[in-house]
Amino acid sequence: MLPRKYRSAITVGIDLFLLFAIVPFVAGLRIELNNLRETVREQQNTPAPAIAQETPAPAPVDPEPEEIVSERPDLAEIMPAPEPALTVEAMQSEDPFISEARRRALEDPEAAMLWVQMQATGPERLRGMLEVVALWAADDSQNALLWLESNAQGLARIETLYSGMDLWSRQDPAAASEWILGMANDGSKITASKALVTNWVQKDPVAAAVWVNAIEPGNLRNETASALVDSWMEADPESATIWAMAEAEFHGDKAIMQSAIANYTAKSPRLAEAFLRNTSGAADAPGALESYVESYAKRYPDQAAKWYDALPEYDRLYDPNHAEILMREWSRTDSVAASGWLNEIPSGGKRDAAIKGFTETMMEFEPVAAVAWSNQISDPVQRTETLKNSIIAWSKQAPQEALEWVNSNNLAPDIRRSLASEIGAD
Repeated sequence: MLPRKYRSAITVGIDLFLLFAIVPFVAGLRIELNNLRETVREQQNTPAPAIAQETPAPAPVDPEPEEIVSERPDLAEIMPAPEPALTVEAMQSEDPFISEARRRALEDPEAAMLWVQMQATGPERLRGMLEVVALWAADDSQNALLWLESNAQGLARIETLYSGMDLWSRQDPAAASEWILGMANDGSKITASKALVTNWVQKDPVAAAVWVNAIEPGNLRNETASALVDSWMEADPESATIWAMAEAEFHGDKAIMQSAIANYTAKSPRLAEAFLRNTSGAADAPGALESYVESYAKRYPDQAAKWYDALPEYDRLYDPNHAEILMREWSRTDSVAASGWLNEIPSGGKRDAAIKGFTETMMEFEPVAAVAWSNQISDPVQRTETLKNSIIAWSKQAPQEALEWVNSNNLAPDIRRSLASEIGAD
């Protein structure tokens, strides 16, 4: 195991400078991040953190997210009721093995771990180890994790390390973060880092972000940064998205930024739209608007269509190609409503893009309809390309039917010959 390394005051100072300088394209971000620690502490004193007040957008927007969400089924209606938590007495009476593991852990946790591994296998062993970890880490997290890193194997190693780090990070995240620096660079380090930042960002997002920022580029950083943003999103989606944009800008991790915007949109399409409009550079970030439209369409497709229709062509969020994303997602859940909207779009680039998205999805379910729609694209180059792709996909499932369609429809002779050749006909 590598020796534990403690960063100097100079290194920490550099980390802080990098954190507050990595988003030059966001107006006022430095002030926001300087006040972020105090804001999160204030939020922790309330039963649930409050999302920042909405900023009205110039373009028409969707109804309040709460109104949309209320139409969705309550999870309590479709999920089985949770089992009541077991008391210690009930656990002792129902599972002697777990009861004995807990008793031994109170006396000698390392010996208890060895006993559990000798007495059980599979899920029962993992349950026993998790019980011992819970008691051991509560008393001495560092030694518990040291033992697990050196002795646990397989799934038990991952699960128990996460459990132990989860507990330690709630008690002393700074100490836990220093311990992680000395871990071997394998999957267990990623597991521990993700458990750490998931809790740390809820208490002190600035400190957690500084720590992640010091991690060298690579898989560890990517996985840890993603976990940090996902957890941060629960309390402060705007700050989480700003930080994710910085990751994309300075470390090339576009996926984390696109995921953050998608999650922000799922929480509140209106707030996410206001963020894209009012945050300098947000709407121009690669894939940002596409992530917004895709997430909106996945969850509330009819409302996304109304929002999109209301955008004037000069609006900075408008792009005719976004109709392809909207139709691709909408037709997966309600092809009838999607095709109805498609029929109302006048001829042009927006309609052509919508047809492409529609045919892409419908090829799996209704290839005849997909091919027919492909032939309705107004742009000749796009029509030929989309029709060719649709015919080839259809011919893999039903070559004879595809060939009959090609021969019986009004197509240009050269296009008919090309399509017949793709199908394999003479």
